[in-house]
Amino acid sequence: MAAKYRFNPELLQFEGVRPSIKRTAKRVFILLVTSFLIAAAYYFVYSFFFDTPTERAKKRENTNLKAQLAVLNDKYIQLEKVINDISVRDTNIYRAIFEASPMSVDLLVSVENIGNYNDMERYTDKEIAERTNTHLSYVINRANREGKIMRNLMSALEEKKEELKFIPSIQPVENKSLAAAGASVGMRINPYFKSLKLHTGMDFAVPVGTDVIATADGTVEDVRYSLKGAGNRIIIDHGENTYETRYLYLNEVYIKKGQKVSRGQVIGKVGNLGMTVPHLHYEVRKDGKIADPLNYFFMELNPKEYERIVAISVSNGQSLD
Repeated sequence: MAAKYRFNPELLQFEGVRPSIKRTAKRVFILLVTSFLIAAAYYFVYSFFFDTPTERAKKRENTNLKAQLAVLNDKYIQLEKVINDISVRDTNIYRAIFEASPMSVDLLVSVENIGNYNDMERYTDKEIAERTNTHLSYVINRANREGKIMRNLMSALEEKKEELKFIPSIQPVENKSLAAAGASVGMRINPYFKSLKLHTGMDFAVPVGTDVIATADGTVEDVRYSLKGAGNRIIIDHGENTYETRYLYLNEVYIKKGQKVSRGQVIGKVGNLGMTVPHLHYEVRKDGKIADPLNYFFMELNPKEYERIVAISVSNGQSLD
């Protein structure tokens, strides 16, 4: 701070002026306030346009966390779908064998009822943790439920061994890789009319001449020969359990009406009567009503294989006939 002087007329000379304490304090205060405001403005501008190392680290951590939660959510949805599919299959098996529902379905809660992680930005960390725990508990309960059903099924198979022979429970063609599986029961795009139409069975895209096998013991109810429509076909009645299976678009037929057949017996060969690609159209009927063949492959598919064949079938939006 520059020194100040004033002229003394009595002494005819300049004398130094010492600033007062109040004036000095005021100037210091103004200087401090100004410095603080400049520093605050600088910090605000810097923080608005630039991240500190700590902020950058936190942002990376949050990004990784969101990515991990998204992956977890996808895996959960897939697992929930698999459990639902297995539940449907096991329930159908249980009803087929015991003519009764397996147990209370109070655990069959839709995933939408407990939310998902796609809108997690609306929640606090605590709420996300609680919702994750709810999802985990739900999956564990569902898995335990399916485990109980499976244990009940396994313990009762010996008692139902004779009846089981007459329940269609294998694929009608050799399909170990599951790649031959096509569209199953449901509204599918018809290859001829290019519009949705009820598909009453399941397609298996296999080469002409592939062996077709009976999926359960039974009696041949009808054999029809035709070069148009559904082509050569076989209908097998599986006895008192009121099951019926149908095998369409055959090239050759090895059995005749009234003949007894057993599960795994070759009954014909796949043909190609002008369809889109050579394939077998296979149907299951229960009490005269259309049933989904996917629910009756329990003798040869484990849960992982069942998950895959369901995915393959569902992804096929177009039937082959």
